[in-house]
Amino acid sequence: MADYPPSVYESVFYAIQNPALIIDYEFEIRDTNPAAVEFLNYESRSQLLGTPVTDVLLDEAILEDVADRVRRDERWSGECELVTSDDRVLYGSGSAVPIDVDGAPPLICGLFTDLTQRRRYTRSLRVLNRVLRHNIRNEVNVMYGHVERIAAQVEDEAAVDALRDGLEGLIDRADVARELDLLTTEKADGIVSTLRLDRHLDSAVASAEADYPEATFVYEGFEPVEVVADETVTRVVSEVLKNAVDHNDGDPHVRVSLSVDEETAVVSVADDGPGVPPERRDRIFGREEVDQLHHGNGLGLFFVDQMMDVYGGDVRVEDGPDGGAVFRLSFSRDRS
Repeated sequence: MADYPPSVYESVFYAIQNPALIIDYEFEIRDTNPAAVEFLNYESRSQLLGTPVTDVLLDEAILEDVADRVRRDERWSGECELVTSDDRVLYGSGSAVPIDVDGAPPLICGLFTDLTQRRRYTRSLRVLNRVLRHNIRNEVNVMYGHVERIAAQVEDEAAVDALRDGLEGLIDRADVARELDLLTTEKADGIVSTLRLDRHLDSAVASAEADYPEATFVYEGFEPVEVVADETVTRVVSEVLKNAVDHNDGDPHVRVSLSVDEETAVVSVADDGPGVPPERRDRIFGREEVDQLHHGNGLGLFFVDQMMDVYGGDVRVEDGPDGGAVFRLSFSRDRS
């Protein structure tokens, strides 16, 4: 491999579009690229040279972790906040790697990716989501009260039932939205605990039998098994059972089974509905972009797909052996 002159590496460093700093082990800035000068709102590169890193890094405690990593010749990465010359705080992802140059003191190269706008957008979306969920629930409850008052005064029971179903559907969507918000905040790093899946299957099927008396649920005693999941798994299974009933115009017949091997536990939900064509199987889980002509049917299966990903498992849909569809939820038994 050819040895490239230092000028090549300097050219690369100065051309990087992300803010980048060269720091010594006393945590003073020894070099900076133009992107860092502009990002931190300094007038020139010379203004930053010799500046303590603590002048631009909001949380000085991060430096202890950085020092520990680079002295072991390891890379540091994590979230951090930088302070500009006009005291604006910018949030992002940072990384630092040790640099060894023959005959020179060791240095550290630090790189920053600005995520300030994304963080602001996420926070705004979360607030909007909470407000909308709260308003939807309040307004639906008021409307539900009006429906119950007029139910005894009208003869069209089918229309009243349709109104009830519509309002209950809105409440259900608000609840799923709340669970999705929780997913993106508290559960984004995955689940490290295990629980008894069979107990939650029993609960989900019992609730489905009560909620959908027109449907027949066939199942046997589920084998006791511990899987990587949390209490939300009951809702995950319930959403799949609900989907099996809602998309069947006849008298739904749903079979629920559990198979277990050394590494995985698979919940299968088979229905006798119209099935899911192969070209729609990613769409129903929200895995591909949709348009106004090919919109999804709600948040339920999207929620299932997202939660199974958090659990380190997966969900897929196949053709049933006698028609209909079979949804398979695969859970890991190993939390490592």
